[in-house]
Amino acid sequence: MYPNLFGINGFSMVVMIFIGVIAATVLLFFFLKKQGVPKSSFLDMLIVIVGTMLMGIIGTILFENMYEAIKAAIYHTIPKWTWGMTFYGGLIFGVPTFILIYKFYYLRHNDPVMKHVLVIAPACISLGHAFGRIGCFLSGCCYGIETDSNIGVLFPGHTHKVLPTQLIECVFLFLLAALLIFTAFKWNFLYNFIIYLSFYGIFRFIIEFFRGDERGQLRGLSPSQYICIIAVLITVPLYFYLKKYFATRLESEAQ
Repeated sequence: MYPNLFGINGFSMVVMIFIGVIAATVLLFFFLKKQGVPKSSFLDMLIVIVGTMLMGIIGTILFENMYEAIKAAIYHTIPKWTWGMTFYGGLIFGVPTFILIYKFYYLRHNDPVMKHVLVIAPACISLGHAFGRIGCFLSGCCYGIETDSNIGVLFPGHTHKVLPTQLIECVFLFLLAALLIFTAFKWNFLYNFIIYLSFYGIFRFIIEFFRGDERGQLRGLSPSQYICIIAVLITVPLYFYLKKYFATRLESEAQ
């Protein structure tokens, strides 16, 4: 709708991603401060976040081009490089990057805080992602199927109104972030990642059926939907891993 903020091509998405990262970082630091983590460690954590963000952006672009390659293979066309982004790519690249930088850099200078990070990180991801979806709406990408309903939006270059799936997902992500913030601050809930992966995975699987931007399908499902299935299924082994991890952490802290 307004992709060229301040007259700069594609700047709307950049601004919203930046706002999302800032909001997620502020939330993380506020929670860590509440848990008694010293402010002296925040600079090192910021370095971890910046490294994670950069690798996450690379992941979003690589996965978007993977989608384009899949679509080209299905429709027997030549794939073209795109600077578009796909969220799941950022998540898949970002999580291991955070863990690696945290392990090999942060822990060399600071006490462990991973237990706290695991509690609040899902809320941070949801909050940052919500702002990113606003960027999608402003850029006119990730739109929905054609509709005659009152919530339909006519995007530039379209001849018919489409569902604003970006804003629908944005609302869901803000609500999910609110839920995860509540469980983190109220109960210090240790399994927020389980809530995040299952809730978002199910929602994303459903909303994909209402997406109107063609990205190729394999046996009737989009690439993102296959990732959604994996994300939901992985919550089972992840639960047992986290249960063992937190039990180990509690034992070490008691000694």
